[in-house]
Amino acid sequence: MPRKGEGKMKKIVAMMALWMLGVVLPVYAADLKVGDQATGFNLKDPTGKEYSLESPLYKSKVVVVFYADPGSKDLNNDLQNALKGARESGKIDKKNYEGLGIVNLKDSMVPNWLLRSMIKSKQEETKAVILTDPSYIVLNAWGLTKSTSNIILLDKQRVCRYIQKGKVPQADIARVISLIQEYQVK
Repeated sequence: MPRKGEGKMKKIVAMMALWMLGVVLPVYAADLKVGDQATGFNLKDPTGKEYSLESPLYKSKVVVVFYADPGSKDLNNDLQNALKGARESGKIDKKNYEGLGIVNLKDSMVPNWLLRSMIKSKQEETKAVILTDPSYIVLNAWGLTKSTSNIILLDKQRVCRYIQKGKVPQADIARVISLIQEYQVK
């Protein structure tokens, strides 16, 4: 025989479970694929300056996003160096291309204040924009993988043209540069 209030409690628990599914599933359901439109975001750099894909620095440009947790920041240095070389040699038009770093702060054992300080120093040294994602905003919106490096190439209309979760294969480096060249004139 049910106890007094047990039926009401079951209804409350069921309603909470349905609400959680409605809130949590859409956040994790999206998985950005080649050909998909990337959702926008607003993130800050370590100095507190806010950026989005529509910020003047990125608007109407092809953007390669390096999204990584601090432990895998060097995983795709080969691609980063190749892009830097292609940009310096003129293979990639500096006016129509930008790189963007986003650091996943949530996957690190290092305190966020220390990571922000390290990122700020790196940003000042390299003149690169490095944003922080303390709450998995981009990771969840794009369906990226935690605890690794993710590379995303977006054309000027923010359509994904290349995505790699983990290390970019050596054979893909020339392909990424070719895609940038193709889409920076479209």
